[in-house]
Amino acid sequence: MKERKSENYRKTSETEIFCKINIDGKGLNKISTPIPFMSHMLEQISKHSHIDIDVKCKGDIEIDAHHTVEDLGWCIGEAINNALLNKAGINRFASLSLPMDETLTNCAIDVSGRPWLEWRVILSNEKIGNVDAEIFQEFFRAFAQSAKMTIHIENNYGSNSHHIIESCFKVLGICLKDSLTITQKNQNLIPSTKGVI
Repeated sequence: MKERKSENYRKTSETEIFCKINIDGKGLNKISTPIPFMSHMLEQISKHSHIDIDVKCKGDIEIDAHHTVEDLGWCIGEAINNALLNKAGINRFASLSLPMDETLTNCAIDVSGRPWLEWRVILSNEKIGNVDAEIFQEFFRAFAQSAKMTIHIENNYGSNSHHIIESCFKVLGICLKDSLTITQKNQNLIPSTKGVI
C-alpha cells in the first residue's frame, strides 16, 4: 500500500502555513499557531483521527483570528486530499454522535470529491480562547472545500461554548479516522459506482 503522506505550504499576505500529514499515523502532532485554543483543537483532530499532523503557522492575529483560522482549514484539508491519492479502499462514509459533558454533537462525512459543509451549530457570539466563537465555522468550511468532502455537523444541545466547539473538532477527527480507513478486502476498489472520486 502506498504511503498516504503529504506536505502543503500556503503563503499569503495574511498567513504563512506549513503542514505535514500522515493519514496512516498514530495521532502524533506538533502544532504551532499563534492561537493557543486553535492549536489545541488541531491536536484534537490529530489525536482522534490517528492522523499525524505537523503545523507551523504565522498569521495576522493583530487584525483578528479570521484569516489564520480559515487558512489553517484550507492548508490542512488540501494536504489530506492530496495524501488520499485515488481513495481506493477507503470506507468513504462515517457518522457519529459524540457527547462531551452537557453537549451532544453529530457529524457525518462523505469523502465524495464534492465539497460541502452543512453547519448547524448555534453559538452565542462570545470569545473562546480570545477568538470570536463564530469564526470556527470558517475552519470547517475551508477544510470541507479543500479536502473535497461533504461534512455535516450539528450540535443537538449544550450550554458551554467551549464544549460545543471542542466536540465539533473531536467528532470530525473520529469521522475522519472511520471514513479514511482502508478495508483490506476492498483495498483496490474505488468506493463509487462512477469508478472515481
